[in-house]
Amino acid sequence: MSITSPIPVLQGDRGSELRSDGAELLLRRPDDELRIPYAAIARVRAERRAVTVELTAPVGAEPTTYRIEDVSAAAAAVFADAVNGALPERDGDEPTVDGSALVVTRSLNPVDDEEEDEGGRGIPAPVKWTWYSVVVAVAVLAVVVGLLDKNWARGIATLLLGELGVGATFLAWMGLTSTWDEWYLPRYGITVDSTQVYRNGTTTNAYTTTDGVTRHVGGSDNGRPVRVAYHPRKPETAVLRKRWGQLAGSLALLLFFAAVAGLIDYGTYLLALPAFAR
Repeated sequence: MSITSPIPVLQGDRGSELRSDGAELLLRRPDDELRIPYAAIARVRAERRAVTVELTAPVGAEPTTYRIEDVSAAAAAVFADAVNGALPERDGDEPTVDGSALVVTRSLNPVDDEEEDEGGRGIPAPVKWTWYSVVVAVAVLAVVVGLLDKNWARGIATLLLGELGVGATFLAWMGLTSTWDEWYLPRYGITVDSTQVYRNGTTTNAYTTTDGVTRHVGGSDNGRPVRVAYHPRKPETAVLRKRWGQLAGSLALLLFFAAVAGLIDYGTYLLALPAFAR
């Protein structure tokens, strides 16, 4: 059974946001917040990376529309289908009301985006075995260096430095992959609300995907609501949304760490090279 709504939360340009909140849509913009009842909506249109909410209007009148842009195309399509499917049925003989009269607007003071913590996901088995193979290959290289150079001190040094390089490279690669997901998924994936649950001895964030399945991603919400962005074709791949400043800081640190890992790997190459140059 779903414990959170599978309808995406659309994150648009300039900090705008559109979400379904029960029997109404909540459109949050930099300066105001609009509550749009389903009864006031004629239809919702997904237009690639934009969503337009068209309100009902009397015959001959121009309908009011609200638009949010720069959203995930995958999330936009899911959002439009879900909301259109939930709109109340209307009698063809019933006069059409002016939907704009039902919209409630509230002024807001600009606020910063909520700070959210980093999530995580498991390492796929093929990736694990690839890195295990690299670890074994470095050990074999160290033995070969010792035999060819007849200098086991060089062989042991190659082993230690090489395995350190493998570990550093692996951590840098995993960090950069995670950072890529944290940038890519909120922009091109599907964003939904999550709820904090206690599962298997640890605190996780539960989110419901469009197939009705509740999945979990690690991370703490520090008492604040957390939004999860997941891949539309691989919904088990998910991250907690982070602020741009956090992403930039993480990327800078990881690039530095990757450079250090590269220097260690290059040092291993220079250490082993003389044994093969004889």
